[in-house]
Amino acid sequence: MRDKDEVIRWVTAVLDGQASREEAVRFFQAVPGAAEAAFLEQRATQVLDLIARMNLESSVMRLLTMIELGERAASPIGPHLQTAVLLAGAQKLLILNVPHRAGSFFDQAVEYTDAFPRMHLLARRMRLDVLYEMERYEEFDQEVSAVVSDAERQGSTADLCMALLYKADAAARRGHAKTALETITAARPIRDLVDERDAQAMVSPAAFARRHGLIARQAGEFEEALAVLEDARALSLAAGDVAWAAYALSEIGITWEQIGEHTRGQSILHQAAVEAESAGHTDWARHWRHDLHNDAAGEGEPDLWHRASALIRHPERAAEAIPLLRACIAEARRLHEPSYEADARMGLALAYSRTDQPLQAELSIRAAIATARRHGDHLREILFRSHLARNLTSRDRLHEALAEVQPALELGEQLRKRTASTELRQSIGVALAEAYDVTVLAASVSYRPGRWMIAAGADPAGLEPRPDTLLLIGQRARAATMTEALRVGSAVEGHDDPALVRGMLRLRAAEAALQLAAAEYRPLAEPIAERNRSAAALTEQAARSGIRLTVSSNPVPPNELAAALTPGEALVDLLAVPEGIAFTCLTGEGRTTARLAPWPTEERQALLRRLQRTRREFLGTHPDDRDETANAAEQALAALDTALLSTIAELAGEVLTEPPTRMLVTPENELFHLPFWRLASLFPGCAVSVLPTPGALPLMRARPRDGRRPWVSVPDPSRTLRHTTYDLPANLRYQPCTPSAQCLIDTLSATGRVHFACHGHFNGVSPYRSGLEVLAGPEHDPLGAPRPGEGEALELFTAAQIAGRLHLPHCALVVLAACESGLPRLHAASEFTSLPGAFLIAGARNVVASLWPAHDGAAALLMHAFYEAYTTSPSAALATARARLAAMSRAEASARLGTTDLPYGDKPFGASIYTDCFQHYGVD
Repeated sequence: MRDKDEVIRWVTAVLDGQASREEAVRFFQAVPGAAEAAFLEQRATQVLDLIARMNLESSVMRLLTMIELGERAASPIGPHLQTAVLLAGAQKLLILNVPHRAGSFFDQAVEYTDAFPRMHLLARRMRLDVLYEMERYEEFDQEVSAVVSDAERQGSTADLCMALLYKADAAARRGHAKTALETITAARPIRDLVDERDAQAMVSPAAFARRHGLIARQAGEFEEALAVLEDARALSLAAGDVAWAAYALSEIGITWEQIGEHTRGQSILHQAAVEAESAGHTDWARHWRHDLHNDAAGEGEPDLWHRASALIRHPERAAEAIPLLRACIAEARRLHEPSYEADARMGLALAYSRTDQPLQAELSIRAAIATARRHGDHLREILFRSHLARNLTSRDRLHEALAEVQPALELGEQLRKRTASTELRQSIGVALAEAYDVTVLAASVSYRPGRWMIAAGADPAGLEPRPDTLLLIGQRARAATMTEALRVGSAVEGHDDPALVRGMLRLRAAEAALQLAAAEYRPLAEPIAERNRSAAALTEQAARSGIRLTVSSNPVPPNELAAALTPGEALVDLLAVPEGIAFTCLTGEGRTTARLAPWPTEERQALLRRLQRTRREFLGTHPDDRDETANAAEQALAALDTALLSTIAELAGEVLTEPPTRMLVTPENELFHLPFWRLASLFPGCAVSVLPTPGALPLMRARPRDGRRPWVSVPDPSRTLRHTTYDLPANLRYQPCTPSAQCLIDTLSATGRVHFACHGHFNGVSPYRSGLEVLAGPEHDPLGAPRPGEGEALELFTAAQIAGRLHLPHCALVVLAACESGLPRLHAASEFTSLPGAFLIAGARNVVASLWPAHDGAAALLMHAFYEAYTTSPSAALATARARLAAMSRAEASARLGTTDLPYGDKPFGASIYTDCFQHYGVD
């Protein structure tokens, strides 16, 4: 009987220098003449044991010897086992990064299997990996097409699936992102059909989904990327693989970060880090947290990229990151990882910037852009170009900055148009925000009243430095989903078709559900799918009704904006950039002017915090501290007048021949939280309205709302507001509506006016959960929300429900006499996500809402005066009511409210905390 371990023994002897290679080969060739079955079975087992040891080998030289001797040892068995040795060895060589030696063994395996179609196909498919790793793409393209055809002919789903995966990877590496995505999308269903026995040697379903997600992200299909990465995570969890589930979650977080949602991305990465730690991957966790490695911790050295990316987050240690990042670039090129290389080059640019080397930073950014562009990575190209434009702008090279940022804007707008859902479009708007900031800054600086100026001659980016340009840029800079929603509403209202209305509401409800899922970090795959299904259903219904429903978010031209203004009106667009505010003023006659006023972001946000704090404190302050708090509030308002409102007044004076009777202001970002009613103090008799975007002006003006339908009031269900019964003059005959979400949904579609007198709650984390207090219904609405704090009998009628459940085709006015009912979320895409925004989307032409907690008595007096003055213009009526409240004596206020419990002073509600609380949103 021969030694059962003789193959291992001879190979080990050769590796240890105790026998020559020639001796081992002679022994393996000395087989029994009859090659009895027992010998062949034993030799096959021995070779398989050797293959198992090859898979554990880490030395290339030892592995090469094992492959050669293993192939000779398998020769008595035949080509099948010889091919198995060659394929296993070649695969291990690929892992050890020796593709050229692996290629020779794959070629040999292909020759061995000419007479065996199944193994021949397997060998050819595996050889694709070598051609891919060695970037022999011309050979790869020829071979992959043949392998795909052969796999289809043989009916081998495993080989077909893997060949398509190689094809997708090769296309992605070469920058053909669309081809890569089409290929891997076609491959994934095939992966599901692979027989379980064949699947063991393949990429797992979770790994396949991860790769699909990364290719989708590279192609700019962010909805698909997030949905597929969530699928990859679910597959990993189902397989009990917590570590790779955490890895998929990290890629979801990175995707959100790359499209500009840094807070959300960091939150998800933190969760992934916690899961990775629980699975024993502390290195992954440190990397996702950007922690610096503690050498004393005894956990081993981190990889280059982990340490470099952690260092550049500490400006005082950025210089240490520079040599590490150069090593990262070399490593990325060696590994053929273009995304890694691009990120490392961009990290190097950041390190140079933080060590005061702007020229080196510029060169590194340009190299990062070239890497991203070469490999078709659109999102990285947009982000890197924006950084380059900022670098050039900081060095007064405005014309070059515009030339660099224009391709980023064009590419970003293409990605935004391809993205269907509101939340993802807003997120892309965040990624574009810096590019638009640079564009606004350059265009604003280049404009001077009475003359034109552009650095270094003509504008190479095709942007004329004039106010008309800023009006267009301003609309694009916002996420513009409000404009699109208004256009959808106009298209549907133009046709008397209940099915279209139902389809529109289904789409809006799906959008709201997606917004909520994204804001609350819940999985997006199903909300995105439902949003797409509802959009397709609405399009189909429109086609059946003979309507071609093609709605865009394109900006409204300045001449159309001017045509929507009436005599005496002025439109003021405010764009916030880090350096200041770009003001643009437009009149109905088409006269325009613009200005960039210095007011840095830090100062703006500090003033906003002061305003909000003093207003919160004022209503609940102790009498002994009231004067001090009131003085702080007035000082904050004086600072606002100086920094913002006086500049608006100056610009209006440049283009208006007479003082305006009305100003329509379109703020951006944190500016939405400011009380623009104070402009009336600079223009006596002027009413002020706020719009979500300039493009909303003609769209909302086109809404035929006369308000002659029933007028409805919604009382306070908590019964804690003492004075709400005084809100409405008795002669108006408002009809009360039960304050429940379902009753409101059933009733309000037929109304011409709606008045809410209740508590309001603003949710800054998930603004679509902001709402008005109503009675809790018997069934839970997924778009609804529980009331904050105690009280199961109450819930919130949310912005999500208003946008997704309500259609107000006749409503001229909605008044929200509730606390903080007018606040929108602070979001870099500057979308007007708020209760007023939801009512405007639902169909209302005008909304009155509050910016901070309202005093019950002051709100009641203001509302009563508002309705007494209201005829056709809610903005003018609100201006009159403000003046009336400010001038009201203590005796009159006490008599009207039936109480002496009033703030001290002869005019108890004369302070701005009371008069400026409510603002008008709309067009009258």
